[in-house]
Amino acid sequence: MTDRHVTDRHVTVEGRTVALTEHGDPDGAPVFLFHGTPDSRLGKEFTDAPARERGLRVICPDRGGIGGSDPLPDRTIAGYAGEVLALADVLGVDRFATVGYSAGGPFALSCAAGCGTRITGTALMAGAGPIDDRPGAKEGLAPSDLDAVRLVEEHPHREALLLRFQKWATQLAPSSAVDQVSSELSAPDREFLARRPAGEEMTFFVEALRQGPAGVMDEYRLWAGPWHLQWSAVATPVEIFQGEDDGMVPMHHAEDIASRLPPGTARIHRLPGVGHLSIQDHVGDVLDALTTP
Repeated sequence: MTDRHVTDRHVTVEGRTVALTEHGDPDGAPVFLFHGTPDSRLGKEFTDAPARERGLRVICPDRGGIGGSDPLPDRTIAGYAGEVLALADVLGVDRFATVGYSAGGPFALSCAAGCGTRITGTALMAGAGPIDDRPGAKEGLAPSDLDAVRLVEEHPHREALLLRFQKWATQLAPSSAVDQVSSELSAPDREFLARRPAGEEMTFFVEALRQGPAGVMDEYRLWAGPWHLQWSAVATPVEIFQGEDDGMVPMHHAEDIASRLPPGTARIHRLPGVGHLSIQDHVGDVLDALTTP
């Protein structure tokens, strides 16, 4: 078994508990990794060995109401930059880079726009873009995510019941839960899942719902609503890694994000034969892009 250096802990930030895991070199240059939705800090061991090899400390916090982090009423995407700065202060971190994975992308972009000179760079891994009034913004997104967005807005009680049932079913039969997820994945992602134990693969989802469905439902509301980001404030590079065979977040999201950023800021890395989950195999390239001038 691969030797892993993983720390799971809770810290107090402005009176709230924030749960986080740390991977890689505990004395290395800090990189915050923001999880997707429905997701949590758990299951990010794929960052550990690449981070150690590069002398990086990868910090993965749960957002408000997710996993072990206390809820934060009225939280916003734009306001997340302030939350991360407060967490960084508690951890003794001065300057840092960020990685946004999937629906963690908006929160990495929040830091890019709102953390000023303390941020050294930003990377997106299959990062979800805004689903606003842009024509075709929702085309190619995972049907399960689109259903969740719709139910959260139109039938929130039904979505809450569905998420509770999905958590129970995942705990009872993780292999069946993986099969359900696989039904909307591309071939590279199905092959990726086949290499991993089913129970281990779904712990991130069960943990996301530890406190109930409210935190996950908030995430969908925030993604589907106005982000209120000051895109023009982004001054550091944004490295956008996107699989060409991603069946959950399509390439046009990467292109749209790049178009909103200041000229010369964004660079899209198109990964042929790579999906939404199998992009984890390329995390070393993502970390290299953050640390190589």
